[in-house]
Amino acid sequence: MYQLSFAGLSLSIGTLLEVLAVFRTDTRLLALESSEIVLEHGGQPVQVIRHNGALTVRRPGTARDVFLSLIDEIDGAYFRPNGVLQAAWQIRRSHWKLLYDAFDLTSNPRLIFSSDQIEAAAGARGGLDLFELLQSESERRFGFRYAGPEYGRTRHRNGRHEVHVAYALAEGCAVPEAVLDEYCQLPDRFTMDMSWGRVLVDVPELRGAMSPEKVRVLASVMRREQGGISSCNAALLAMVMRLASNSPTFEEVDDLLFHHGLVQAHNLPDRYSTPESLGTPVSRFAEVYRQNMADKRRDTAVARLRKERLAGQMSQRTFDLHMQIALLEHGRETFALGNEISEAIDSGDVHYLLNIMDCPDERNRVAKQTVREIIGIKLLGVRAATRRRGIFALAGYDEACQAVWESAGSAQARQRVIEMHQATRAAASVHPAVFARTQVAHHA
Repeated sequence: MYQLSFAGLSLSIGTLLEVLAVFRTDTRLLALESSEIVLEHGGQPVQVIRHNGALTVRRPGTARDVFLSLIDEIDGAYFRPNGVLQAAWQIRRSHWKLLYDAFDLTSNPRLIFSSDQIEAAAGARGGLDLFELLQSESERRFGFRYAGPEYGRTRHRNGRHEVHVAYALAEGCAVPEAVLDEYCQLPDRFTMDMSWGRVLVDVPELRGAMSPEKVRVLASVMRREQGGISSCNAALLAMVMRLASNSPTFEEVDDLLFHHGLVQAHNLPDRYSTPESLGTPVSRFAEVYRQNMADKRRDTAVARLRKERLAGQMSQRTFDLHMQIALLEHGRETFALGNEISEAIDSGDVHYLLNIMDCPDERNRVAKQTVREIIGIKLLGVRAATRRRGIFALAGYDEACQAVWESAGSAQARQRVIEMHQATRAAASVHPAVFARTQVAHHA
């Protein structure tokens, strides 16, 4: 037992690794000189110093002996109390972490050893690799190396304490209350991939009731539900989960709980409670384009949803929700883009039209289909040169005007061609759709 005294306070601390942890984390020590801090072990003083600003200690002996004494202390106090080796889940998280604090020390030996101790260790036969020393010592004493012990019924290893606690709880092991109390006081200690372990800490009725694989998926589904998992529904959830496969998917469990009324249908997002302003079409083209685009988006979404549902990649209630959304979105498609394209056609903005339509057939098909339907110019299933000519015709350019625009040497020069063409069309007062059909007929 160590006795640490400073600023009129006195703390009893079990091991030196815990003393070093206090040095790192207790802000009350920041402003103190090392001479103001007294540390004793068994009534004998332990030298406290600052190394590169960090509080630490110096102890006599070889680096190997000093380092192994750190492991001796946590071994006897926490890993093997009364001579019986404990499983990871039987050891408190704070005590388990001390072993990995020791592993961290191996990369910064000057924090714990003097220069003379380090030089003597380097000059010894074979030198001293602290990390490998601790690897072999941990394996000899505890049966595992840095990667940690095996957990649950798996053959996998892990050094994270919460993994061992979660699997032990799922398998119905008698995890000590002292271990669980630490997790109750530190609710964020279960990382996202192990968040299901938090459920087993909070809801004792689920411990040992199902496999870790089932708990993990159940917790993931119920995390999104109002009320989540509690002592009130744990027994019913456990009973229904017996019907699930040994390694169920999220979608399987979601469907199972939905079928038995343990989860409710998803609510539509709030935005669907208010109508969408569609705007006003500026032309027949804009009106048809909006309808065609709405149909295409709905049909694409419905086909994708049915495919994913059939493949088991989407649960029933998620499928139902997104099908509702797809149908509602069909009626919320606005006239904005159709108006924009229509205005570009009316004004002869060939630069804009080329940007959205001079591309392979699979891109912007709706715009090209609507041009054929309303204006009669075919832009799909034709060669690139024919498609490009059709776009210029759509903007009211004959072949000579097209040649002038394409031969312009800069963006500014092309813009001047567009402006001259727009002025000519305005003066002629020709309806753009009629003008475009005239250009196509003339080209033919």
